[in-house]
Amino acid sequence: MYIYELVVPGTWLDYEDRDWSWSVEGLLRNLQSQFFEANLALNLFSSSQQCRPFPTMNQEKWERDTQRRSEIQQIVEMEKVGINSHENWEEVRFETDVRFKREQWAAGAIPREFEHNTSLLYARAFLYALDGFDKFLGVLAKTENVPPQVTDIHQRMARVFPNLRGVRNSAQHQEDRARSLGVGGKPLVLKPVNNGMVTAPAGGALVLNCLNGSNYGSTMADGHYGEVDVSPDSMSALQELLSEVLSAFKWKGPKQHAPAV
Repeated sequence: MYIYELVVPGTWLDYEDRDWSWSVEGLLRNLQSQFFEANLALNLFSSSQQCRPFPTMNQEKWERDTQRRSEIQQIVEMEKVGINSHENWEEVRFETDVRFKREQWAAGAIPREFEHNTSLLYARAFLYALDGFDKFLGVLAKTENVPPQVTDIHQRMARVFPNLRGVRNSAQHQEDRARSLGVGGKPLVLKPVNNGMVTAPAGGALVLNCLNGSNYGSTMADGHYGEVDVSPDSMSALQELLSEVLSAFKWKGPKQHAPAV
């Protein structure tokens, strides 16, 4: 399990304007919340990657499933006695398939669609937590009288995660990207792609909701393909940024350690 620790230099901000301090403390708490959401999403993503089953079936299971399907099919055919078996074949096949799958699920089998999408779900959760962090940091940077280095840190986050906003927007607007539409419904001009999975040096390849190793990627609104790495490296970078933000302020009271137990 990855646990990224934080040290808050104090308990409260040490400024005369308590209303201002209260507002800024709220923003800092939200930054920490987004940080730990990202940490949790990374752990869930890593666990799902390690446990992700390969789509293989041994001979014994194949024979067992085939036998069980045959038994269910015989039951269905008996229930539909009197109906021409040839004309009713598709209905029998469909009902057999439905009953077999429901029986498997009741015994603990997991639908393939669930297994396939688990890692994608956690990767997007990581992406959204980073994006939420960036948004709160942007609001903090624009708040009156905050230390000037907060603006520098926000600008550095854009350099550390250059495709964050573009990939997040595509994840939120797949209904547009799937129709090759960018911002404002403008047609996408698809740029060259070479990410190890998709190679299109002349452009023209639309990539959506892609998991390339630990990288979550999509074609962005400007037609370029972008990725955000769901990895310990990304969390370490986020940890450094947040620690610098916290240290930029004046604090009073005992320093705090997070997360809790």
